[in-house]
Amino acid sequence: MQRHKLFVAALALIAGAALLFVIASWRGHARRARPGFVQSESRRFVIDSRPFRFVGANVSVMYRDDDRAKMPETLRQAARAGIKVVRVWASGEGGPNDVKPIADFKDWPRTHSFRNKPNEWNEGEFVFLDQILAEAARNNLRVQLCLANWWRDTGGVTQYLRWAGINGADDDKQPFGINLERAMQFYTNGTARQLYREHLAKIATRRNSVTGTLYRDDPAIFGYELMNEAQCLTGRWAERRAWIKEMSDYLKSLDPDHLIAPGDWGYRSSAERREWIADHALPSIDYCDVHNYPRDDHDSFVDSPTALGEFIANRVAAAYSIKKPLVLGEFGMGPEGYNGFTQIDWYRAYFDHAARQGAAGAMFWIITPDPNRGYGVTYSSLRDAALLSEVAGASNLFASLVNASPPPTLTDDGKNLIPRQFAFDRSSEPGLPPQTIFQNDGTILYRFSPNAVVRGRFEKLGGGDGYIWGAGAGFFEYVVPGRKDRRKVGAIVVRAHIQPVLPTDGKTDWIRTRVTLFVNGTDCGSRLIPWEDPKAPLIQEWKIDSWGPRLRAARGLPVEIRFAVTPESDWLYGINISNWPVGFESHDRTPVEVEIR
Repeated sequence: MQRHKLFVAALALIAGAALLFVIASWRGHARRARPGFVQSESRRFVIDSRPFRFVGANVSVMYRDDDRAKMPETLRQAARAGIKVVRVWASGEGGPNDVKPIADFKDWPRTHSFRNKPNEWNEGEFVFLDQILAEAARNNLRVQLCLANWWRDTGGVTQYLRWAGINGADDDKQPFGINLERAMQFYTNGTARQLYREHLAKIATRRNSVTGTLYRDDPAIFGYELMNEAQCLTGRWAERRAWIKEMSDYLKSLDPDHLIAPGDWGYRSSAERREWIADHALPSIDYCDVHNYPRDDHDSFVDSPTALGEFIANRVAAAYSIKKPLVLGEFGMGPEGYNGFTQIDWYRAYFDHAARQGAAGAMFWIITPDPNRGYGVTYSSLRDAALLSEVAGASNLFASLVNASPPPTLTDDGKNLIPRQFAFDRSSEPGLPPQTIFQNDGTILYRFSPNAVVRGRFEKLGGGDGYIWGAGAGFFEYVVPGRKDRRKVGAIVVRAHIQPVLPTDGKTDWIRTRVTLFVNGTDCGSRLIPWEDPKAPLIQEWKIDSWGPRLRAARGLPVEIRFAVTPESDWLYGINISNWPVGFESHDRTPVEVEIR
């Protein structure tokens, strides 16, 4: 009888699980893609089940009176060049006496805001956006709507914060006119978040005054970008991610059929890459986005078309790891080119790498009627005729590769965890030998200065007299020299004075780094190392009794000591090996010691 009851209970559990699976599957597929809408399907876009890849462009149509007057011609010229998607700014906050742009006043006059005050909307701007959507549809263009701006050009985050009673986020003395610490409150302040949600509702539920179609029902809208280049202080990722989740969930509740991207803009390091992936992995986020300007963004280390290819490949791999499409939302190059390569060289590299490595779209900055605009690609003169021809050729390339599979290496995220590393190798040079001390108890003590490092590879590298550092993920390696004698070795003890490498916007009370010791390739365990108090320097110590390392040391062979921040580490903040602070046993200790016992 007992067996019978157990059997019945088991059947009930199986049936219940099957029912839950069916319900979950039904929920996941109950909402069919609406005809004509762009959808995200695994790692690509589709329209009516057909793959969709595109060359796109930001378009100069919103803020300057001349641009607005020439909007129909700008969109017509974009379509003529083979462009399929245009990026349009559907935001602008404040009036003439509110937050000012920090630099380019000509490009961003404060006469065309969507919202003058918290309760004062500018209907004329919404009508003009209606006209853009209608004109885009006439030219078979899709429109990506950018719904806010981190920067001050259009009011943006700093204006929302002013309205919320928080002053000082706009600060002319700070880089780009933004006080990052105060601006971060945009993500958490209840009033600022409510004001932004009101803008989302105003856009998604608007009825187009030209076509009569609700925005949420309009297939001409490619999708929404929550913010242009949303920034975040190191260590405060959770605040931005909570905001992205809140706003994308809310926007999906208003408009479930259009795509949403967060607008993070990109990453430079392994640590930022991990956070970028986590932001884009949110269920209400449909695709990934990244921006890059080689001439201006030196921390991305894109100094040649070849390096650009590596940059794009790493971002494609990151998007592929969460099975979402990648769009290069902004990139550009002026007519003067950069670093020995022409403007067309750079554009060709962008398009070719993006198309062949699997990006879903590439949108350059910016099509404009003004030949004097920075990074502008103009159609009003013959200056950029060859460049526009290059754009048309890129559109054909994307179309010809619409069903192409990405290189296999990009579907293995484990091979792409680090954006870019730099290496040095002193193994072929004399180098700095360690001090060797034969102690009375029979042990041998090797003392290394920081600069005795033999090999290193990190996302950034630097050093000087008495210190060496590497940021992000990577390693430093020291070598205990070989000996002519053989001896019994019971243990190897490694000591090191190690600190994290502080990011430019990081705080010492948050930054840590996870350092793993490898001896002749054997993993000897890790240490989570915080920022140290200069009055009490931290000594990291490993005691190794593994057979392999001990046997090599016993035979008198060289012993490789590697301090590594592996790309899988939970804390990816590099290694700084430096001399001891003045007064801390500096007369008889060195920053790296290896003891053979």
